Amino acid sequence: MINSEFSIEEHVKYAERLQDERGLTKEDADEEAFRVQLNEVAVINRAIDVGINVSEEEAFQKSQETREDLENEEAENVKEVLIGIQEEIEQLGISEDDYWNEYMLSSYAHAVMREKLMEYEQNENPMKNWNELQQEIIEEFTVSQSQQINEFKREIGMR
Repeated sequence: MINSEFSIEEHVKYAERLQDERGLTKEDADEEAFRVQLNEVAVINRAIDVGINVSEEEAFQKSQETREDLENEEAENVKEVLIGIQEEIEQLGISEDDYWNEYMLSSYAHAVMREKLMEYEQNENPMKNWNELQQEIIEEFTVSQSQQINEFKREIGMR
């Protein structure tokens, strides 16, 4: 359920979405998709390193809370988000329940893990805000995993 490694498939999907939805060039979309995935992988690995776990039940609960918020129109840009979700469900060829109960569980597991890490780091380092802490996590990961990062960049066609 938790993926702590780089994914070429996820990179390609996100980069294509950035090109389609935001009109980015392929190069800019690749840069942004890489940056987002680096952030995610660094944070997830840090959470794992400090012993943070997320159960399937926690991920499911987060998924259901988000679904309820959207259905009750308690989130911003509700209509746009719901249209995007409906389009994705149709493209995937799955039911709405399968989307929320299975397909999105990994994303919500990552979200819960990020929330738990944020709480952990702020308790450990109360003088720093989350953005500073997150930047340090990414920098440490970039140094310690430079070989893996460079290999992934080669695989996705980045320098």
